[in-house]
Amino acid sequence: MDNSNESTARQGLSRRAFLGLGATAAVAAGAAGLAGCAPASKEDAPKGDAAGAQGQAQYAWEVAPEPITDIKETVDTDILIVGAGLAGCACAAAAAEKGGKVTVVEKTSSWNGRGGGFGAINSHYMDELGIKVDKVNAKQHWIAQCASRANEDLIVKFFNNSEEASNWLLAKAEALGGSAMVGAFYSHDDVYAEQPGYHMLMIPKEAGLTSTGFAGAELCYNDAVKDGAEFVFDAPAVQLVKDGNKVTGCICETKDGYVQYNASKGVVLCTGDISGDIEMCKAYAPVCVEYGQPRSQYTPVGVNTGDGHKMGMWAGAQLQDLPLPTMMHPQAFCWFHGPFLFVNDNGERFMCEDTWVQGKSLAINRQPNGEAWSIFDANWKTDLVNGLPYGGGMFWDSFRPYGSDLELAPQYFETQIPEYIKQGNAYQADTIEDLAKQIGCDAATLKATVDRYNGMCEQGEDTDYYKKPVFLTPVKQGPFYALKVGPALLAITGGLRTNVDFQCLDAEGAPIEGLYALGNCMGDITAVDYPINVAGNSHGRCITYGYLLGHELAEA
Repeated sequence: MDNSNESTARQGLSRRAFLGLGATAAVAAGAAGLAGCAPASKEDAPKGDAAGAQGQAQYAWEVAPEPITDIKETVDTDILIVGAGLAGCACAAAAAEKGGKVTVVEKTSSWNGRGGGFGAINSHYMDELGIKVDKVNAKQHWIAQCASRANEDLIVKFFNNSEEASNWLLAKAEALGGSAMVGAFYSHDDVYAEQPGYHMLMIPKEAGLTSTGFAGAELCYNDAVKDGAEFVFDAPAVQLVKDGNKVTGCICETKDGYVQYNASKGVVLCTGDISGDIEMCKAYAPVCVEYGQPRSQYTPVGVNTGDGHKMGMWAGAQLQDLPLPTMMHPQAFCWFHGPFLFVNDNGERFMCEDTWVQGKSLAINRQPNGEAWSIFDANWKTDLVNGLPYGGGMFWDSFRPYGSDLELAPQYFETQIPEYIKQGNAYQADTIEDLAKQIGCDAATLKATVDRYNGMCEQGEDTDYYKKPVFLTPVKQGPFYALKVGPALLAITGGLRTNVDFQCLDAEGAPIEGLYALGNCMGDITAVDYPINVAGNSHGRCITYGYLLGHELAEA
């Protein structure tokens, strides 16, 4: 992460300057908080009272706007949720079922769902299958992968409440005749240990849902509406409203003008990440900018522009430590890559390949063009199955249900590799030299790389990168394959610092009354990197925290 810190410094935003932003801006702006301004470079940024320790603002979003006064309509509610993604919809459904008066404002024309499933620490499906998460292992790996900079109390709150919240969501699917598959695709590695608990919902077509992937947001949205929650679409939030130090509402921009929503019990920021604002990415998560951000797979692409982050900061809320953690998976081209030999565009090996998806993404990110090639031979199916008892996890394995035969693992990828070849993201050849020609690297270089790798496979020891011997599978028998691998940005999973009650915190660490954050607008649940050891934990915590906060606010 040293490169990220250096890049942040080059962009001109010091940690000291940023920490000073929230308190200074709150004094300057009073009741105002910016969400929708267009980002600008530091050269173009207006000067204002929100400037940090450098004496001037570094970026346009550091300067709070003037309070909006031409309000066309005022709406009173109890709980105002800003954003209709999974966290926002879960919070709305939980609050509405407890009788809360809930209003959800959303900048797009619909609720938004994404991804393939969610992670749980436990559920009734896991009980039925006899699956137990090793909470000690999971918790310690989570903290280690976050370089001990995440908030342990928030993690523990997820661990302790995940089962109840997960069963709550699963009941919504079951009410429509659906069920869940608990995936077997997790790593058993001792260093990069992952836990079972990734749930994929199976909803029958006759249920009438429109989700093409994970249906969690839609299930929560439907139930929230049924229980009386009001959703207002095409209404981007632009300013928080404050009464002294308390957040009392939010102003949204609609086609008919500005509407001020007053919330007696609280405003919950669920506006997603910053990946749609390239300048914020440069400042807060520079590692993803060159390759990750243009390959964003966070849908709708470009919509999440850090609106909640900005509004919260002008209300005095503090961002977690920089740089913000990124969720990058090596799925920009081919999803399958296995634990096989990786080479860059020059045909050179550059890493130990038996690592987790975030580690692979970051290592590939540093290579020419931000891409690599997974090289393997005709024995790949046997090699893959032999390695799964020791490794596995995302993109080593297929989407198999828990308890299924390992021999089933290659079947899905066997159908996908020909599709990758048709798409131009993979190649098959009878010789290594021909394979090199197809991927565009020097044949002698790739041949030398493969020969050296095969020699270490024969010796049973990788003296170049110390890959585990069980994954040292030679590349000798044609046909040979090269699958293009590159990191894709799924989300930037960092945001505003909160306490365990999800209240945003000011510069002194005190809660800001009336202001809450969930989802990828919330900070400190991950740090430095996104921990994949509890696969699907981003969605899992959206469900769990939304469920908890919705009930708490409704019953307050």
